[in-house]
Amino acid sequence: MKPRSPRLRLVVAGLLALALVASLVWLAVGLRDRESDQPSAQDDRDKVMLKAREYMLAAFNFDAGDLDANKKLTAYRDRVTPLITTRFKTDFDKATTAVEPAVAQGQSASKATVDRTAVESLSDDTAKVIVGGELTIRLGGGKQPDAVPYAWSISLKNVDGTWLVDDFDEFGSEQAPGQDSGQGATQ
Repeated sequence: MKPRSPRLRLVVAGLLALALVASLVWLAVGLRDRESDQPSAQDDRDKVMLKAREYMLAAFNFDAGDLDANKKLTAYRDRVTPLITTRFKTDFDKATTAVEPAVAQGQSASKATVDRTAVESLSDDTAKVIVGGELTIRLGGGKQPDAVPYAWSISLKNVDGTWLVDDFDEFGSEQAPGQDSGQGATQ
């Protein structure tokens, strides 16, 4: 038997190496495409945390600079309304109308920071996000108050694929019956 030529062995080895590389590339592209088709749970958490942060910064940062020529908080409303559900808009409009005169007289303003967010619960159509930071609210004349820490629980609803704020409350204010503020339930 005649020994095989070294050149043939080199060509076969090269073809096998090329096939291996092509297979690895095909596998990597297939995995990437499959992962990008399905949003991860972390992507969903990131979306609701971002929306809650955006709401806090829009809704709790206002001053006389948001007033229009008619002394209405038009810029403020324009900033917040796209972030909230139609149900929540009714409460928002009442609160905004109530605070407009004080803002117009230079007696009311609010400044908020968001230092942290966490997802308390998340389903396909609802979410609850805890948002914390510092809040400075000036009501009435006088010196500027110091910033105080806050923690809010923000409820969101998924409306046609967009997360919108549906309500908010002080974090921890939802107490079980028989529970005193700041204490555990008695048994």
